Parts: sequence; structure tokens; C-alpha cells
Amino acid sequence: MPSLKKDVTQVYWQPLDKLLAPDTARTQSLKGFDDEFIDITDYIIRITHRIWEQKNVGLCFDYYGEICPVYTLGAYSESVDLVVQNTLKTIAAFPDRSLIGENVIWNDEGDDTYYSSHLITSIMTNSGDSEFGPATNKTGRVTTIADCVCKENRIIEEWLVRDNSFLVKQLGIKPIDAAKKVANNAVHPTFTKWYASEYERVINHDHRKDVAKGDEYTNLDEFNAKQFAQSWQQTIFNQKQFSKLVDYYHLNASLQWPGGRNALGVAQISGTIIQWLAQCPDCKLTFDHIGITYFDEHTCDIAVRWALAGTHSPQITELEHTRGDKFFVLGATHLKVHKGKIAKEITVFDEIALMANLLRTQQQSFAHLGGKLDV
Repeated sequence: MPSLKKDVTQVYWQPLDKLLAPDTARTQSLKGFDDEFIDITDYIIRITHRIWEQKNVGLCFDYYGEICPVYTLGAYSESVDLVVQNTLKTIAAFPDRSLIGENVIWNDEGDDTYYSSHLITSIMTNSGDSEFGPATNKTGRVTTIADCVCKENRIIEEWLVRDNSFLVKQLGIKPIDAAKKVANNAVHPTFTKWYASEYERVINHDHRKDVAKGDEYTNLDEFNAKQFAQSWQQTIFNQKQFSKLVDYYHLNASLQWPGGRNALGVAQISGTIIQWLAQCPDCKLTFDHIGITYFDEHTCDIAVRWALAGTHSPQITELEHTRGDKFFVLGATHLKVHKGKIAKEITVFDEIALMANLLRTQQQSFAHLGGKLDV
């Protein structure tokens, strides 16, 4: 096993009290970070606990840069003040929200900069009004992946994806109704520019380029995890060669996708992916960042941040009027790869924001024509 990362905090199966009070020496340089943190995983786990579990929201001023772009599929913020405001709004809607850190996959980016991909499960009760509507007083579970660039004790850039479609279903709200509500919210002008530029970047991507999967697995030291992940995404999502799923997944692999989609085994995984891609059959996907950490002598964890763009082919009647519109997704995936194949996949993106963006585009088109679209 590569020795570079094996001594960094491993989140799986660790009791929370141990994670919050590590008793080992620092294993990374962490230049500019507080002395208490022993590695980047420790930093992410403990500051998240302090801000969300202990509700010390003001600590964002200590752990986020004064200017910190935060990208989501539904909004953009840039200042730490907005990070604090948005955190308070979320807690107000879900005051008992708990965050379970499932995994932190990270990279040393050089120049004393670290990149982390934090997989989180949250349990929370909707006892306050939220962006999706009035309080329902129902409890739901939501999966989130937060990708952060960290330098000198602060998060300086973040990409945040959350499975909001599964959440609203548990709250008793139809996803399309939640999307209509969100579509009526104003967005930051920078978000509109970012959304348009990201769509153009992805749609102009060379999606027919072949990426070899690499040699058959022998041991983790010789396994090229980055090449494997790039080949997986290129072959399945860009070239759409679904018969090759068996080259990338174990026969009994599990998959979790947004909206409560779960699959076990290659046949179900194939069906789940094909059914979702049918709403954007001409999609292209870009591979925007990868992180790799090691679990044991035969297993590595891979985090991929990606973006997908194409044209919309609606699967529900409420979105029929958006047929042919620009379709864009910001997503993240965590893979557990065992002996050269995927044993478990968790993919997260915000389907509510996806639908809201489609509806908002139509609203803007109608407005230019002097009309009004009732969503």
C-alpha cells in the first residue's frame, strides 16, 4: 500500500469520541493550521462537528476565508458572511440536524494546499420553514458531499452537492413542487455567469476520447486508481458502453444515486444509470477533480467531482415545456474500489436545483417575450 496516506485519520468505523480527541502526533505538515489538528481529515471532521453539531456557527469566521467561493447547483456565495447566513437558515429549518461523517477522501495539492471530499449523512426534522416550503415536522435523511480547498487553517473554495430530492420526498413534498418553489427565488448574478460558463465548458468537452482502464488488478501498489476512474466515467457516461459495466463493477456491487435510487448488482446498476441518463441522452461529462485514499491492502476510496451537460428530454409532464433546454448537473461520487473493481458507489447531486434551473430558464424566456410562466 502506498505509504503517503496510510497514516492519516481513517473515518470508517471510528467512534466519534476518538475522532474528536485524537491521541496521535501530527502526520502532515499542515503549514499554517492550528497545532491541534493532526491531519487534513482530522481538521475537516472536527470543524464540521463544531459548526454543525455544536451549533457554533460563528466559527465559520475562523475556518473559512473572508472570500470563499461556494458553488452549488442552485446558488453561489462568495463571502464568509454568506456562509454564516446560509448555515443559520439551514439550522433554523432543521434545528436538530446531525451530521455523520462517513468518509473524507483527500489530496495534497502542493503549495501547502489540501483538497478534501467529505461524505456526510444527516438526520434532521423539518420544524421550520425552508426553501422547499412551510415546515412539515417530518424527519428525513440526506446525503451530502462537500469538496473543499483548504489552506492555512481555512476553507478557501468549496463545491457542495446534496441529495435534496430524496430529502423532500421524506418530508412529504413532491420534488417538482419543491423545484417550483425554489425556482421563484432570486439567484446571485455570479451564479448565472458561472452556470453559463460551466455549461459551455462541458458541452465543448471531447467526449469520444478513449481512456484505457489499465492492466488487470494485481495489487494496490501497482493499481492506477486515477486512470481507472477516468476510464470508468469516459466509457460509461460519455461513450455509454453499458455492456462494459462488468469491467468496472463487482457483480454484487451496490449503488446509491439521488432521489432514493438504490441498486444491487450490475443489472440493476445498468438500469438505474440508463433510466436517469434518458432525460439527457446527448449528455457529456467532464472529470474535474479526483482524490484517492487507501483503506486496506486491497481497497482504495476514490472521490470524483464532475459536471454533466446536454439537452433536456423530460420524463415528467410538468417539465415538458423545458424540452430541448440546457441541462446541467454539478455532481460528486465516492467509490470504494476493491481489488480493481467498484464495490460501492455513492453519487450525489441536487435534482431539486436541476429542475429549478430548468424552470427558471423558462421563466426568463417568457419574460423576454413579455409573458409570465406560472410555476
